[in-house]
Amino acid sequence: MILYENPWLSLMESDGYVYSHETRCQGRIVAVLPYREAPGGREFLVRSEITPCWGAEPILSAVTGGYEGGEIADDAVRELEEETGYAVTRAELIALGESYASKSADTVYTLYAVDVTGRVPGEALGDGSPHESRATTRWLTAGELAQIRDPQVAVLYVRLLSKAEPA
Repeated sequence: MILYENPWLSLMESDGYVYSHETRCQGRIVAVLPYREAPGGREFLVRSEITPCWGAEPILSAVTGGYEGGEIADDAVRELEEETGYAVTRAELIALGESYASKSADTVYTLYAVDVTGRVPGEALGDGSPHESRATTRWLTAGELAQIRDPQVAVLYVRLLSKAEPA
């Protein structure tokens, strides 16, 4: 049952359990972890962006974006270019499966990584929103990545590590 709804978010109830649904993207989001091989070891690219529900200062988080219809991988390619300036193809994406954000939301994240070693990014234009227009990106080591509070970053990293293991 829908308790509240607007174009962005719905508050749902099922058997006494209340949770949120991201109406704006049909409950689907992409998260991408770009990485590069550097002389000191692999580095990972994350966003530094004000996320109001997490505070008034910029917070490090994954490159993310909402589903806009069609193939979800196309949304990953678009978000990566919008938020980091890196242009990649769907074929270059490394599929890392899906995850949930929390037990209080039904949002499903489709996860990808992509190797951007040796590439030079274009301009990260963002989506025109005020928070995205002031956002930046940062390269981090694996140790620094582990300190980020956005849970999708940890899931992306662990899933990427599992892809490197022999079968």
